[in-house]
Amino acid sequence: MFHSLISSWTLFFGLAMIMIGNGLQLVLLGLRADQAGYSTLMTGVMMGGYFLGLFLGSLAVPKFLSRVGHIRIFGALASLASAAVLLHLVLEQPLIWALMRLVTGLSYAGMYIVVESWLNEKSTNETRGQMLSVYMIITMGGMGLGQLLAGSDDGQSAMLFLLASVLVSLAVVPILLSAAKAPDFSEPERISLRRLWQISPLAMAGMFLQGLSVAMLFGMGPSFGRQIGLSAAEVSVFIASATVGVLLLQYPLGRLSDRTDRRLLILGSSVVAFVIAGLAVLASGASFYLLLLFMTLYGGLNLTLYSMFIAHANDYLTPRQMVSTASALLMVNGIGAVLGSPLVAMMMELFGTLAYFAMLGFSNLLLIGFVLVRIRARAAVPTEAQGPLVAFPEAGTAVAASLNPEAAWLEAENSPADEDALADNPYLSQ
Repeated sequence: MFHSLISSWTLFFGLAMIMIGNGLQLVLLGLRADQAGYSTLMTGVMMGGYFLGLFLGSLAVPKFLSRVGHIRIFGALASLASAAVLLHLVLEQPLIWALMRLVTGLSYAGMYIVVESWLNEKSTNETRGQMLSVYMIITMGGMGLGQLLAGSDDGQSAMLFLLASVLVSLAVVPILLSAAKAPDFSEPERISLRRLWQISPLAMAGMFLQGLSVAMLFGMGPSFGRQIGLSAAEVSVFIASATVGVLLLQYPLGRLSDRTDRRLLILGSSVVAFVIAGLAVLASGASFYLLLLFMTLYGGLNLTLYSMFIAHANDYLTPRQMVSTASALLMVNGIGAVLGSPLVAMMMELFGTLAYFAMLGFSNLLLIGFVLVRIRARAAVPTEAQGPLVAFPEAGTAVAASLNPEAAWLEAENSPADEDALADNPYLSQ
């Protein structure tokens, strides 16, 4: 395992740099938009461009990767992402910023795919789970560090924009100089949404709502913070606390989900998150530290649902079906994320800052209702038949599903979306 980590240092270094840069931009642009006097709705549309770019990039980049190659794709996309950061300084217009966020999202989607497929190539069946764990720690840790760095400036100067650009540019240097052979790449197959609904309606609906809430949480969090009077440093800590919550709660909740009906844990997490969102509405004008506690708990509970939904769907699948199902689920999650920021921005424009946590709570309320419906409609998978929960980073793409140790023996001749294999699954008829 240690040898695999050492041999992958260029990828992990590049991943750390782009994630710090990503977290930095996320908060910094929200602060800058407030300084520029953008309306709440315009800020939401602008920030939503990133999630649209992620969605489009996850569809488009794999089609070019096998023809152009990993190193060239990563270098080109890193250059685009670095240039997009600087253009925010040169062209301070909301529609241009929305376009730059789209370019950034598309670039990051491609860079995630390169890193994930390369790590998958370097992993063995014995090291696959550990590599995914390190990937998640670097992803979430880098994002959190970038969010905290954003608080060192109020968004008015060019310093942090330049730093974000430099970080993304540095990410590509070790990879370009690496002597390691780039892996072969085959685009993960996707099953139809109709078939995905047959496999697990809860996973499909849950991933949509989770994508919606994540985009609302991070896309409009900085704007919300500024509107309730937080300083730039407080906004950065406020946003980073959600990421810290994931790092604190992912493991214990994951362990618990392996020992009980996952739907009950999803239900319990959603109920608590709904209550916390309601309390946060009341605390928005009160103590900053109380608000910070609520954000940490909400982020930890809500963001860990991402891995739970994938694990819940996997409980109805054989390993050869997991990669294509995860690919389809992440596409649904991306659709929800595209809608999240503009939707909560519109509600904040109409009803004020209280709509921020109110909309987050409403997304959990919808999930609570759907979980209750599904518990009545289908019997639970026996605990002993459940596979272990594998933690996936929020920023990952469908390629990361190949790092799942359960799917390690995926065979090319065994299509993950094979209709007969799905039809033979004893739980789909329940």
